Amino acid sequence: MPMDGFTLSYMRRELLAALQGGRVDKVNQPERDALVLLIRSGGGNHRLLLSANANQARAQLTAQTYENPAEPPMFCMLMRKHLLGARVRDVGQVAGDRILTLVFECLDELGDSVEKTLYLEVMGRHSNLTLVRSDGVIIDAIRHVNSEMSRVRTVQPGGVYQLPPQQDKLDPEGLTPDSLAERLAAQGGALAKGLMACVAGMASVCAREICAQVGADPAVAVSDLDLSALSPRLVQALRDIPAAPVALYDEAGLAVDFFPFPYRTFAAERQKAMPSLSAAMDAFYLGRDLRARMQQKSAGLQRHIKSALERTEKKKAIMLDSIRQSALAEQDRVFGDLLTANLHRIGRGVSSVTVQNYYEEGSPEVDIPLSTRLTPSQNAQSYYKKYRKAKVAEQYAREQLTTIERDLALLENALDDLDKCETTADLGEVRYVLSQAGFLRPEPSRGRGGKPKKLPEGKPCRFTAPDGTVIEVGKNSLQNDRLTLHARGGETWLHAQGIPGSHVLIRTESEPSDETLLYAAKLAAYFSKGRNHPQLPVDYTRRKYVKKSANAPAGLVTYTNFKTLIIGLTPEDVAHIIQEGGGGR
Repeated sequence: MPMDGFTLSYMRRELLAALQGGRVDKVNQPERDALVLLIRSGGGNHRLLLSANANQARAQLTAQTYENPAEPPMFCMLMRKHLLGARVRDVGQVAGDRILTLVFECLDELGDSVEKTLYLEVMGRHSNLTLVRSDGVIIDAIRHVNSEMSRVRTVQPGGVYQLPPQQDKLDPEGLTPDSLAERLAAQGGALAKGLMACVAGMASVCAREICAQVGADPAVAVSDLDLSALSPRLVQALRDIPAAPVALYDEAGLAVDFFPFPYRTFAAERQKAMPSLSAAMDAFYLGRDLRARMQQKSAGLQRHIKSALERTEKKKAIMLDSIRQSALAEQDRVFGDLLTANLHRIGRGVSSVTVQNYYEEGSPEVDIPLSTRLTPSQNAQSYYKKYRKAKVAEQYAREQLTTIERDLALLENALDDLDKCETTADLGEVRYVLSQAGFLRPEPSRGRGGKPKKLPEGKPCRFTAPDGTVIEVGKNSLQNDRLTLHARGGETWLHAQGIPGSHVLIRTESEPSDETLLYAAKLAAYFSKGRNHPQLPVDYTRRKYVKKSANAPAGLVTYTNFKTLIIGLTPEDVAHIIQEGGGGR
């Protein structure tokens, strides 16, 4: 859900409790529209994410680590100049609306204490992050707004910061039963819509929930209510419900929303208690962020792979047709033999001849077409030539089919690998495999200064089985190779049967428990192309029975001495895997 003012008020309290008095140790800008501040407070480090993304603007503490660009953007450099070493004095909210303020105590060039405020405006495509001096002058904003872009207000360095236009709504913090009753009565209409129109920061989901908390029908007309009795309960619900954050999951086990406390308007069994609102938001945004960012970065590569797959499939069809045609060419050889055996019976210049086909039982008669321009002997040689040409084409087609099948497997694996990319290193490895196979132009092998350019290595996903056993999962073909080929012979290796997927290794040479083996098989199913199949075969064997041919592409192996488990993932399985670190899928 978009972060409304009501949810933001709970986040403000959470941030204030965790960060007040804390010191800013690091400032990073992993994305064009987001800052991450590392703040040391209360003996621990907190990673504060401030996002002005149009679709998911928010403030939260996050356990997620973000990749930073090799060279920090100018906005990041400026924020470091002003905020590094600063202390968090206060975390506030403007009139219950979607504007969060972080007040910092900083030191200027002379060592004097000065106050600077970072404003996060959670306003959809108008979201922004602006650092302002104590006199109201803008130091900089992550998104500049000039007079051509907005006639309402500008946001430019050196200008005076103005709050977004405020709506005539009641601040929940200063709300009284009388003021709410008076405003609702004047507004009229349905109760939930009245709350949205009267109280700052109310989204429709939130307004319906407040109605549910006091046992009122959200669609009931305000004129039919005893507001003198209802408004005190509404005010209490708006201000005094204690924080008890939850994440809301769908049937597939994906977090689809987050709430500051359990919402009565959603089934209780779909809501999972979380240690903090930030943790609930991590559960929601982790998979969503990751998929959105990686899909954006990999879109061009995905199109390229699909195009290569289409071309390779067409090439395969041509080769198969060539093999089928060669089967028909057997008749040309027979015709050549029959003509050679009957040369004495064939006159020159005839267009056909009828002979007995001694290759078939009963030697039936067969008509053989002839070229009137050729002698009988030349006609026989013409049929032999067509036969030899078809056989050469067949041999070439069969040789090509071996390469084509290998290329198809590589491309299908690469397409599956893209879905599992979590970092640019993962994406780089997919590119590398494709370039090595000739499907992409190789990137420059040397970087700045002529130094060899080292390919960043992505790391496999790491999971822990219920009994504490470590299980690792390769996210692409290169990682699959490294994981499998460097494993010990007695470790248990798993893979979805006959389809693209990850190599999974149980990192112990002792016999894994049934529970651990089943968990690893579920991981192999989840990280495969057949993850949604209700009964997916997953093979497992010892690593020593897994072999790789010398010329096989990355990730392609053969294995023997295996057993098979039939796996069907439940929504609970998927939710658990995502929470444990499988969000990139």
